Amino acid sequence: MNRTIRGALALAFAAAMTAALVTPTAAVTDPDRLPGPSVGGGQRVDAVFSPRSTYHANWTRADALKIEQDATNTAPLIPSDFPVMTDQVWIWDTWPLTNLNMQPVAYEGWNIIFSLTAPRDIFFGDRHWQAKIGFFYSQDAEHWTYGGDLFPAGSSRGSREWAGSTVLADDGTVHAFYTASGHDGGGIDPNDALQRLAHAQGQIHTDADGVWFTGFENHQIIAQADGTLYQTLEQSQAGPIIYAFRDPFVFRDPTDHRVYALFEGNNGGVAGSHTCDRSEIGRVPPGHVTPADARYYTGNIGLMELRSADFTQWKLLPPLLSAECTNQQTERPHLVVQDGQYYLWTISHMFTFAPGLTEPGEIAAGPDGVYGFVGPGLRSNYRPMNGSALVLGNPPEQPLQQYSHYVMPNLLVESFIDTVPTGPGPGDVVYGGTLAPTLELELDGATSRLAGELPYAYVPAEVAFP
Repeated sequence: MNRTIRGALALAFAAAMTAALVTPTAAVTDPDRLPGPSVGGGQRVDAVFSPRSTYHANWTRADALKIEQDATNTAPLIPSDFPVMTDQVWIWDTWPLTNLNMQPVAYEGWNIIFSLTAPRDIFFGDRHWQAKIGFFYSQDAEHWTYGGDLFPAGSSRGSREWAGSTVLADDGTVHAFYTASGHDGGGIDPNDALQRLAHAQGQIHTDADGVWFTGFENHQIIAQADGTLYQTLEQSQAGPIIYAFRDPFVFRDPTDHRVYALFEGNNGGVAGSHTCDRSEIGRVPPGHVTPADARYYTGNIGLMELRSADFTQWKLLPPLLSAECTNQQTERPHLVVQDGQYYLWTISHMFTFAPGLTEPGEIAAGPDGVYGFVGPGLRSNYRPMNGSALVLGNPPEQPLQQYSHYVMPNLLVESFIDTVPTGPGPGDVVYGGTLAPTLELELDGATSRLAGELPYAYVPAEVAFP
């Protein structure tokens, strides 16, 4: 587990930094720390840890209090006359076919994306309880043909299919990872909040006219909350906040070449039993008060490691990042690795920020949007992008206009249109259920900025297979 230590001072700093870096509640000091570059003069020392260690970073209340919107981090307004990809289904959480290196893949010339879908003739707000994973294909990565459901009818686990990732393995097989939401055979039941991670394997086929899939008949549950690292549904029911154990994102770490999955979870333990200590609060301004109810907000970005060649055996590892006492939802976590830096992305809502983070006259600590963190390794002392973690948020005039951002390695960001106002009244809205304009980011270390707006639904592949 050794790594070259850059700079003679790193050896002297190592013991002190291991003690100084924050460790999670009830965790022991990590013996597997792999120091990164160190500098003097009181500057930050980057530290990398074994992926199997207990260390995690924190998104603190102090970070969230720094959230401010400006032209560099606010999405352009979406007009109410946006184009719709298909009149057959609502579309929301969307991701491209990727290889294990996290790159979107064009298979035999076809760009392919996957979306949560539901019949477009039901109310938009009811779509979650009838969600299925559908697929789309395109040759220009902008105009998409709906291919139908990915899985054969009745084959998936749970009672609806929520977001995940779809990976083209090195041998050309397709592995679909998703959230088995609800109990098996549970039907349409908004009160059934069970969430488990599932897997199925299939094959992709193409011809001059399009893309289709076969297989995906044998589905396995590959992970469920253990109650210690990740809160179970039963533990969460002691509190008032929405529960999470979902959204698997599968990738190969370019450092150790092992396969892992990120996912959204909540810190283990009965809701309300957590405490907001200095590691969760951070260096807040004088006079800041952390309300008692903040302890119910326990979002984290989880990690698990692949233990079998067929992608069915996984081991839960401690979370990479905790938002305890700051935010309850760290949805759809995913990665971009660039210039040796690991950019960890997640999406979150206004309403999932913990209480006490709202300034007078404001509706929430932060907008619906994508938030980011950067560190020198997969498990490392991630710091929030732009000081607060906000990367791209909805404009205040249209706070619900788009959501479920996905940052690709080329720094293009796709998302779906949610709700766009058409007038001053609460019912004066048009529902989206289709992909939003793709946005482009620029990165400079821990700083990001909005660099441009591209066409609606533009999700280009970066590599070709075969």
